[in-house]
This record gives sequence, structure tokens and C-alpha cells, in this order.
Amino acid sequence: MADTFPTAMGQCTLEIYGGNVTDIPEIVELIQSEADHLVQNFGEVITRPYSVYITSNMNDFYEKSKGPVPEWGIAVAKLNPDRAILKSPGIANISFTRMKEVIIHELNHIYMFRIPNYYSMPSWFKEGMAMAVSKEFSLLHKIEISKAYWQKQTIPLQRLQNMGTHTKGKIKLAYGESAAAIEALQYYYGEDTPLHILDAMRNGKEFIAALESTINEEYIEFQINFEIYLEENYNWVFLLRSTNYLYVILPIILVLGFLYRNHRNKLKLKQWQIEEEPIDLECTDNLPN
Repeated sequence: MADTFPTAMGQCTLEIYGGNVTDIPEIVELIQSEADHLVQNFGEVITRPYSVYITSNMNDFYEKSKGPVPEWGIAVAKLNPDRAILKSPGIANISFTRMKEVIIHELNHIYMFRIPNYYSMPSWFKEGMAMAVSKEFSLLHKIEISKAYWQKQTIPLQRLQNMGTHTKGKIKLAYGESAAAIEALQYYYGEDTPLHILDAMRNGKEFIAALESTINEEYIEFQINFEIYLEENYNWVFLLRSTNYLYVILPIILVLGFLYRNHRNKLKLKQWQIEEEPIDLECTDNLPN
């Protein structure tokens, strides 16, 4: 089944293969509201038709993709023509709620297709922006970054130029670091930094020149700040998930808890002793004669 409707980025055709998704009106509303959100928050772009395909089997997925798709991918956005191809929740093994996040993520890519000099954008910026907009940057991504940090296996920004080069085992880390890179941009240079970069690209600059003119520093300086940001913000979270470290810190927590309780009990005992002492009612003020 197919449905065509207007959006702020152009006419959208939604096609669902191999059966119905029960909440079609909800998906249409999601696409329209997200297109509005992107244009309102990041600026006007050239409008042109695009499609969103939800496929029910792998043959449909690859047929609509018409090109290479990473083996770990559950969705992909493609140019010429602009389209987002998603595996249905059944074959992707995801919830309907998760599928809506993926739709938002892919719509962000379609929006970015319309930015001048799009080809110069590195993957970390494209994927980081998409994750920020779709609110996909989860605790699991942050744990993955922390674990990699302590194992000295974080991915340098230069190696996040192209997500397709990373294996399934590294992809969650790559996406997490991309989202963290957008956070770092906003932390060091201001919340509107990504928007200013897009505006500079609209004015004819390629990505690196747009970034450097926006932050008033060389690209290498941001790469250094990014490493500092990871060190200062993601060097501990993995302890929440690590069984080995849990066994190390649990005894410490128990000992600290025992000492605190023992100290509190002593304070209570002292307070009771004070309260049980007889009260001297004689006035002892030494007033002048």
C-alpha cells in the first residue's frame, strides 16, 4: 500500500510492502511533523519529492536500496532519488516505537541531502546529528564509549569519516562517538554550532571550512577537544555494566555503608545521653551590680 502527502521538505510517498502497518496515520503524522521540525530548527532547504519504504523481507529491502548496505544496517537513506528504506519491525527485530526513531533518523539524512556541499560532510557529523534529532544517544552507547576509553580503543574522529568501514562489533561505538562529537561541538562552542555550520555550507563552504569559520579554530583543535570531552565525560559509565568491576567496588560500597551506619549510630547514642542528663534550672548569668 502507498500514500502520498505534502511535507515541509517536499511531497513524500510512504510505501509499505507485504502487509499493513496498523498505525499508518501515525507514521504519516510523524513524517510531516519531523519534516516541519527539521526545517524550523535547521533552516529552509530545496523541496523535492522523496519516499519512505517499509519493507517486509530482505529481497524488498535490497531491491529498494539499489546498492551496498552494511550488513548491520536496519535502514538506509539514499540519494537520486531521495529515499529512506527501512526493514519492518518483524525482520529488523525492533519495536514499533524503535521504528519511529529510525524513521526520524533517516528523515534527518534526507534533509541533509539538500544542504549544499553535502558530499563534504563526514559521517560523524551526519550520524551524530541524526542521533541527536531522533534522541537515540542512549546509556548503552555511553557505556560502549566508556568501555572503549578504558581499553584505549576509542575511534579517532578521522576514522569516523565513513561509517561503512566499521564492523558490526564496532558500529555501536562509532555511532555513540558521533553523537558525543555533536555534544562536544555544542559544549565547547555553543548550542547553535551545528546550525551555524549548516548556514556556512549554504553560503558555499565545504564542511571543514564551515566548521573552522564557525568555531574560529582549526579542525585539529576540535579533534583535540573531542578527545578531552570523551576523557572528562565517558571514563566511568562502563562500571555500571561491568561484572568484573562490580565485584571490586561492591565490597568497598559495603564497607563505606557500614562505617557510615556505625558513625550515625554513635551520634544517635551521644544525643540520647545528652537528652537523659538532668537539666540545671538555676540562672547563671553574671550581671553587673
